[in-house]
Amino acid sequence: MKLATLLTTCTFISIVDAGACFSGPIRPTFLAPSASSTSNNTSSGGQGGIKSNLQVQVEFPESKTETATKETPKRPNIIFLLTDDQDLHLNSLQYMPLVKKHLIDKGTTFKNHFVTSAICCPSRVSVLKGQFAHNTKFTDVFGEFGGYDKFIREGLNNEYLPKWLQRAGYSTYYVGKLINGYGRENYHQTPGGWTDFDVLVHPYIYDNFHPVFAKNGEKLEDFDGEFQVDVIREKALNILTDALKAVDEKPFFLYIAPTAPHTEVLFNNRGQNVDGPDTKPYQTKSMFTEPLPAKRHEHLFSAEKIPRRESFNAADVSGKPRYISQLPLLNDEEVDTLDHWHRQRLRTLQSVDELLDAVVRKVEEAGQADNTYIFYSSDNGFHLGLHRLNAGKTTPYEDDINVPFIVRGPGVAQGAVRTESSTHTDIAPTFLKIAGAENLAYDFDGTPIPIHSQDPQEPNRESFAVEFWRPGGGELFRVANADENVYRSARIVGSTYSYLYTVWCTGHHELYDNIKDPEQLKNIYKNAPISLLNRLDALVVVLKDCAGKECSSPWNNLHPAGNVKNLGDALNREFDAFYKTTKRLKIKECLNGFYPANEILVAALESHVEE
Repeated sequence: MKLATLLTTCTFISIVDAGACFSGPIRPTFLAPSASSTSNNTSSGGQGGIKSNLQVQVEFPESKTETATKETPKRPNIIFLLTDDQDLHLNSLQYMPLVKKHLIDKGTTFKNHFVTSAICCPSRVSVLKGQFAHNTKFTDVFGEFGGYDKFIREGLNNEYLPKWLQRAGYSTYYVGKLINGYGRENYHQTPGGWTDFDVLVHPYIYDNFHPVFAKNGEKLEDFDGEFQVDVIREKALNILTDALKAVDEKPFFLYIAPTAPHTEVLFNNRGQNVDGPDTKPYQTKSMFTEPLPAKRHEHLFSAEKIPRRESFNAADVSGKPRYISQLPLLNDEEVDTLDHWHRQRLRTLQSVDELLDAVVRKVEEAGQADNTYIFYSSDNGFHLGLHRLNAGKTTPYEDDINVPFIVRGPGVAQGAVRTESSTHTDIAPTFLKIAGAENLAYDFDGTPIPIHSQDPQEPNRESFAVEFWRPGGGELFRVANADENVYRSARIVGSTYSYLYTVWCTGHHELYDNIKDPEQLKNIYKNAPISLLNRLDALVVVLKDCAGKECSSPWNNLHPAGNVKNLGDALNREFDAFYKTTKRLKIKECLNGFYPANEILVAALESHVEE
């Protein structure tokens, strides 16, 4: 058997161990689109240079914005297309010419948009709730800490995005993947808040050629043999047909969630003679394989390979946590297999490109382009060969947390790039702001993203938490000690400095200067000034339990007088004595789950000693 077609078989619990979610900046060179618009057949300095008077540069072409006309309704329509495991740093967007045509060229790209938990279900719940995982307490994909049953049991659907929009007069529609655990045993129990709810059901969510849907909790629809993204496209277009007819009286919100380019995860036994999904047997054993594209795209990109960045199969991983630092170099066969997976991921995304094109054209034909926002993102990033890891996500590194985020719509600059940081906790507040809706139940952890050309620069949007409490590893083959993938991080994105600081459950620490070291190769923790580490430790302590405005303005917690807005301000030497009195985080054990009592505070660091 060739490794390029390698299938990995594991038990149900092994999927959790492998980090699977059952579930660089964009470069200027793009592949040219095909003749058809509906089908793709394209073959830094150190901390001494930190300044407190930050400036964020926003690149706007002259006078090119989309504006609403007097004839359009006051409240805009909103469409959100969320892919599954789409990378930014492996350059997948460069292979999506229709995304470039409709969104990148006609909208604004946020190059510093991040997820705060690099796995599907916690990230998707953060989108719906506007909260970090430590506040939703939804930190896994199944079991005690995740899955659809927990979402319902804990009442996370009592107050969430679609209900707020419905109260503001919106029709709300969902089509595609919601979260894991919505399956054939519980599909009758819908979460509420959706005018139409047409969702993929377990165990068929990641079987690209056997999608099964449940619409509004009614009878299952079996599309065996049809390609999932194509089914979602037709369902989305049918929704739009009805929604656009009523748009003068009622604006709409449409959430489209294909699973591409997620790894195939097959549970059911193929080849058995059965009547349908209600009777088709399936097993707890699963099979992982590369994502399978639509037949029309199978021939594309035959020569493409994973970008050979310095972090790919890195020569030196000595500063990484044990489960990475002990990895051997990937051999030639493993690299060939990862290159194959990369090509398959690019191929599956061609159907998403076509889906986006069809949706945009439908909106434009209805005359609603100037009154419709279209957002595009992914639930988390993805890595292939990063720091010798195989295929997966779940790490705090840039490939897994920095994701595409693009928006077009009224008042949004065309062909622009903004550099302020934003996260998935900011998405719900953004949607509510443009819809004129409110969340009166609790304070969001996030804040509205400055999507409009007239929105002022926000240089203090720089610090946020990245958090994870479950095993990591790989989707192609297992990784030893992957249960040690439990961490709390602070990601700081300023205009003159950029850091990733991580506290691991093993007592290991990592600090990367992303300006000097964008590939995050050299861990500078042991050589960094104690004064910097004390600030970062204090920031992690605030972020780990933050709620509401404290999450978006963590420095106000440390400096209530309001005289410190960012890390640059905090590094003023007049605060050195204060930071010597602050606390730092210690994670006692590498537990599979979010246990707050496992995270304790200890005295500020005095020397470079790892516990």
